[in-house]
Amino acid sequence: MIVRIFYTFCLLLLCLGVSAQVVYKTVKTDGSVVYSDVRSDGAVAVNLSSMNTVVVPALNNATSQKIGRINPAKTPRPEVQYIVSIRSPDAEQTLRDNSGAVMIDAEVLPKRSGKYQLIIDNQVVKTQSNRKFQLENINRGAHTIQVNFLDNSGKILASSKPQTFYLQKASALINVN
Repeated sequence: MIVRIFYTFCLLLLCLGVSAQVVYKTVKTDGSVVYSDVRSDGAVAVNLSSMNTVVVPALNNATSQKIGRINPAKTPRPEVQYIVSIRSPDAEQTLRDNSGAVMIDAEVLPKRSGKYQLIIDNQVVKTQSNRKFQLENINRGAHTIQVNFLDNSGKILASSKPQTFYLQKASALINVN
């Protein structure tokens, strides 16, 4: 117990000794100011108060209320970047179907409910909530497809890259008899 009192007393003396030190201010020829506890040529002693204080102005009520709570409706949510890809048919794939039936499968990452819009040869063909499109009576030849992913209000959130597939049909001129 006596040892603790002795150490506390020594600590108080040390603190009083530190606060009583003199600080010197020197202004150099280039205008820079240097503060030091070592006296140098042209140094001026600076009188420091025993305690440094800062007065913070009071905030008015409107400002403190704005700072105190954050309105979740006004905080911007990070925008999700959706990626649309066409899983089938593959790019540059040749499909063979005499009836012109084509199955197009798209995928959106990250997964979310919404609508898929199929564009064939720069024309919107179908808009639906299913990612798989079953088409009939597609003409032979090259076709460019693209799939848009829409939110429920119809805004396009993401689009796939356009890709081409080829549809071949047997010629009507070939007679099997």
